[in-house]
Amino acid sequence: MTSVADIVEQLERLYDDLNEDSIAALDTLYCEDVSFVDPIHHVQGIDDLKTYFLNTIKGVEYCHFAFADRARQGDDVFVTWQMRLKHPKLAQGREIVVPGTSHLKLENDKILSQTDYYDAGAMLYEHIPVIGYVIDKIKTRVKSS
Repeated sequence: MTSVADIVEQLERLYDDLNEDSIAALDTLYCEDVSFVDPIHHVQGIDDLKTYFLNTIKGVEYCHFAFADRARQGDDVFVTWQMRLKHPKLAQGREIVVPGTSHLKLENDKILSQTDYYDAGAMLYEHIPVIGYVIDKIKTRVKSS
């Protein structure tokens, strides 16, 4: 039987450098019918999860996750992380750093569901030229009210 610590360590290794090879190995960690939810998308099933991640990393120079805290209650595991992402079309090619948390639900030594919580605006929308400008103006207005 695989321990929760082993599952989290495997998760950390796979996400340490998210790339085509680590994505191909996702079925060693996730159940066949995994549910994956983040602020941008919801996918069901390991094949759709792989496709989602492959599409997500297109054009990305790198995407690393550094994990910090973890907590467990029964089959629920919570981990905090910091994602470092670099894409030439976002943030003028500068590195983007986004903190987040994942809630993992385990079943039979694999991840049955994962829900990621992070600020999608900080990761994506604020770094797209026109949209980023509008978001910045809105934030400035809210701060001054």
